[in-house]
Amino acid sequence: MVKKELIRRYSVFAVALFVSALGVSLVTKSYLGTSPISSIPYVMSLNTPLTMGTYIFILNMFLIAAQMLMLGRRGIVEKRIDLLMQIPVSVLFGLFIDLTMAMLGSYEPSLYGLKLLSLVVGCAVLALGVSLEVVADVTMVSGEYTVQIASKRFKIQFGTVKIAFDVTLVVVAVALSFILSGRIEGLREGTVIVALLTGPFVRLISPWLDFLRRWEVAGSAAPDETLRAGVSHTVITISREYGSGGHMIGEQLAKALGYKFYDSELITLVAKEAGFTENFVRRNEQSLPGNMLLQMIMQDYGAPLEKSLSPADALFVAQSRVIRRIAAEGPCVIVGRCADYILKDYPDVLKIFLHADMSSKSRRVTEQYGISPEKALPEIERINRSREEHYRHYTGNHWGDIRNYNLTFDTGRFGVERVCAVVQSLVGQPQKPKAV
Repeated sequence: MVKKELIRRYSVFAVALFVSALGVSLVTKSYLGTSPISSIPYVMSLNTPLTMGTYIFILNMFLIAAQMLMLGRRGIVEKRIDLLMQIPVSVLFGLFIDLTMAMLGSYEPSLYGLKLLSLVVGCAVLALGVSLEVVADVTMVSGEYTVQIASKRFKIQFGTVKIAFDVTLVVVAVALSFILSGRIEGLREGTVIVALLTGPFVRLISPWLDFLRRWEVAGSAAPDETLRAGVSHTVITISREYGSGGHMIGEQLAKALGYKFYDSELITLVAKEAGFTENFVRRNEQSLPGNMLLQMIMQDYGAPLEKSLSPADALFVAQSRVIRRIAAEGPCVIVGRCADYILKDYPDVLKIFLHADMSSKSRRVTEQYGISPEKALPEIERINRSREEHYRHYTGNHWGDIRNYNLTFDTGRFGVERVCAVVQSLVGQPQKPKAV
């Protein structure tokens, strides 16, 4: 990471801390309860002379100590930079909490509706701060890092550890409130709402911050520079509606052009890359979990996608690595898997989208895939909806938007042979794949 990029990333991270602190303060000033991670500091600040920001710093020091206990001597040595970086981050975040609470000092919403609005706006601002932290990708806040370490140390799903962590904080805050004031203070329905809304808000906001990611690395080596070095061959990506003939067209193109062909072949490659079973990859590679809302609530949203502990995210990251690798190895045709987005910065990628009218798609899935006529329409709609949601979730773009592709074809009107002929004429002479 060059100096300019490092400065930009830390600048984004500093802004992220301030925005996150503002979000926490807005939530707190709604008087409907604060976030789980802020619950103990807020309760303590209400009953002692010290500020909320001071108690946040103290809590983070306890969390760092807990991380060290879980890591052990060897882990401390390996993670010493991450551990040390949390100290100045905790100081700065505590200061920002006190600053933003002071800024909102005169803000006292009285109507319940206004309090609820303040809470939701605070959740959105907090989610923006978390999203900016992910974009910066230089370090993590102590709460999120503690849960990650605990999840890896005890081999428990991140979401399960996160819920246990949040519940523990709230229970301790309730106990402290009773001990210090004889009643519950600072903990209400808003505490639950913050826990439920932050993850989904992060998922909505993150795709809009791609411009910051590009700004951070502008003028320095691109992330895929090592893979892109010397790449001068053509790679064809085919995005397709279910039943539009994407597999058949891709296979014929690859054969005619002398390219390697990847469709179901990617399942084996990704399974080896990610350590998943082929059956798991087959079931989940182009769809989102059915309980996606629950996944977003329980997600380790404070970590970049590449460091996420979510199985769905890990699968997408592994799939992206495989697609970049095979694209660098030689000319090929890749069907689906967000390949057009994953390879968007490669020098010679031809991105194709295939669609067709419903009658053509129904006829193809009935005749070629063996699906009964009465089940064809709902199956087409289900699979295409799943592909659209998956694409939007991981790319932030709309599946089928012509601006994402170089060519689009109506295969119901033009047919497989004519589409292949047009693409082949544009690509040129067959190319031999590199020996690997």
